[in-house]
Amino acid sequence: MWNAALSVLFRADASPGLGIGHVMRCLTLAAALAEHGCRCRFACTKETLDTVAALRAAPVEVTVLPEGAGGDPAALRALPPTDWAVIDHYRLDAAYERGLRPWADRILVIDDLVDRRHDCDILLDQTVGRQRRDYAGLIPASALVLAGARHALLRPDFAAAHAAKARGPARRSGDVPRLLISLGGTDPVNATATVLDALDRADLGLAATVAMGGAAPFLEQVRAQAGRLRPPAEVVVDLAHMADLMAACDLAVGAAGTSALERCCLGLPTLLLVIADNQRMVAAGLEQAGAARVVELDTDSIARQLAALAGDAEARRGMAERGMALCDGGGAGRLAGLMGLTLRPAVAGDGEDLLRWRNDPVTRANSLDTAEVDRDHHFAWMERVLGDPECVLLIAERGGVKLGTVRFNSCCAGEWRVSISVAPVARGGGLGGALLSAAILRLERERGPGVLYAEIRAENRPSQRIFEACGFDRSDADDGVLYYRRSAGPPVSAEAIS
Repeated sequence: MWNAALSVLFRADASPGLGIGHVMRCLTLAAALAEHGCRCRFACTKETLDTVAALRAAPVEVTVLPEGAGGDPAALRALPPTDWAVIDHYRLDAAYERGLRPWADRILVIDDLVDRRHDCDILLDQTVGRQRRDYAGLIPASALVLAGARHALLRPDFAAAHAAKARGPARRSGDVPRLLISLGGTDPVNATATVLDALDRADLGLAATVAMGGAAPFLEQVRAQAGRLRPPAEVVVDLAHMADLMAACDLAVGAAGTSALERCCLGLPTLLLVIADNQRMVAAGLEQAGAARVVELDTDSIARQLAALAGDAEARRGMAERGMALCDGGGAGRLAGLMGLTLRPAVAGDGEDLLRWRNDPVTRANSLDTAEVDRDHHFAWMERVLGDPECVLLIAERGGVKLGTVRFNSCCAGEWRVSISVAPVARGGGLGGALLSAAILRLERERGPGVLYAEIRAENRPSQRIFEACGFDRSDADDGVLYYRRSAGPPVSAEAIS
């Protein structure tokens, strides 16, 4: 468990028209944080609380904002200060986020529109095919960008089901497919009715399950229509274990929202319907990746495509494999781990750990100087570094456990040489990029923006990927050493912690 004092405030809304996706993915992240003792609180409108039954039942504090105050940062500043503010809202932008500083120590923005500026420390966009350069000029240069489906905020049961499905046997090709219909928690345009018409027209005899939220405005009409099918379709409402249902199905017709990534995670081949503008890139990315097929919201088109996919087991198998390769369901846990990371200045008492890390065989093999460091030499160096105002030596911790170190040495005014080291116990956990990006952010806050340099062994490809993903460009090479340079400019990216 981490430091239980870490507090996180989520600002997200829902409504029958807006849907429940923003709040549900925030609840997923809140659950991952709560596992480590973090205190999570939601601030939302009354309509949100009325729309999302799961929010009422979740073990989080909920503050209902005064009517008309949803876009006023002062409404949040009236609450106790927070370590993290998480903003997942299409109607809020940099002006709102700026109004939360310094009330919130750090700000995470969840977005997928790329249509406005943000003032944040981390930006998460789980859209398939999204890249860090898409947000160039829209966020601070030092912000960390987590882009792509690998970072999707899915509930932990999806990660578990993903692993189980990856280990389990493939379904026999002769089996009759089971169909899932999932058009979002509220489905405000009643796209479900069109899909049920298509299922009736296709006359495939499929066993079908419709998943909806209790706040869906057309729920009763859908129930009546589903009951008239042959065989009748099952309708489930506010299902708590959606992963189990998806894992039991063989194909789906669904919307291109967060649920599309859930289906990818579980290898569920899908006909995708675009029922909102912000879903277009998700749909295009999944189709391009071969994990889904996009179909028009039209009865004949859906019936035709449904018949084709239901009768092609090989196509479904290929779509399932490609979908599972896109998303493993672990995004929420990885993000929670990043949010729990803290940096502090090194002290003399860190000397033993730094010496042990430096002389670790793997660390030595990747260092410019591969020789083992003498103990006396190390502590003499440590004393010099801690007394040098032109050197910044930081220790990364999570829950009091030391995980790595970053060092900045001043070359001249506004220029620094940087090196990082991940503790052996934390190696392989994707910490390097998060550690480097957090350290750069801290340096720029305390010393101002500047030019950064790094020297990396030519054969140390993992380290090169970390620095490249954090905005460093290769500038030169000499005698087995690659030289990298970063000016205050591009945001760092998802690859940094992959």
